[in-house]
Amino acid sequence: MSAAFTIILPHKRNPGNNAALAICLDMLQANTVNDFILIMDAATDERLYPRVNRMVRQVKTDICVYWASDMFAAPDWDVPMLDWLTPDTFVNNTVVEPGVISMYGGNHRMDFGKTPASFDRVGFEQWALEGGHTAGGEGWYAPYMFYRRRFLDYGGLDETIDIEYEFGSADIDLFKRWKAGGNQVVRAPGSYVYHLQRWSDIEEQGAEKRK
Repeated sequence: MSAAFTIILPHKRNPGNNAALAICLDMLQANTVNDFILIMDAATDERLYPRVNRMVRQVKTDICVYWASDMFAAPDWDVPMLDWLTPDTFVNNTVVEPGVISMYGGNHRMDFGKTPASFDRVGFEQWALEGGHTAGGEGWYAPYMFYRRRFLDYGGLDETIDIEYEFGSADIDLFKRWKAGGNQVVRAPGSYVYHLQRWSDIEEQGAEKRK
């Protein structure tokens, strides 16, 4: 059976984030219904956008999913996203966050833990299986599912943007260009991910508000 999609996972290496990655990979393996390929790289720098573009160019499947190592997949997350995917659509899901730092307005605030050690996996998975939370709007800029060729046709992520100071800006820029071309961004109901929020940042890992 061929893989339905490829997950792109750029990982920033440090001990705290490595702990999050272990949970991320285990939950992707356990909670993904369809067969998938994983492309991951592990680096210590912040040059994220060139890494993502490079990995997308390496993909052999038609469909990609951009993921992060501090995001934990709920059961069956991929099914609704595939149902909503078309060549002219980027598909987001509902991101659940504990509110450690400022949240995107469309994300759902609920505390299932602020660190890998305190993450309540059973509670989060049960919450999602029981129906989770219905959210409107387009959703956040990761994780998102897309057709590889269309992503590349639009130039991918702008590699001139510095993620350290403009976190998320390249994704926002891509989505704006995408919609300006007559395409759409949607949020797939019933698909959830838990996000620790900037856990790759060592300073954020040690912040008092996580305790």
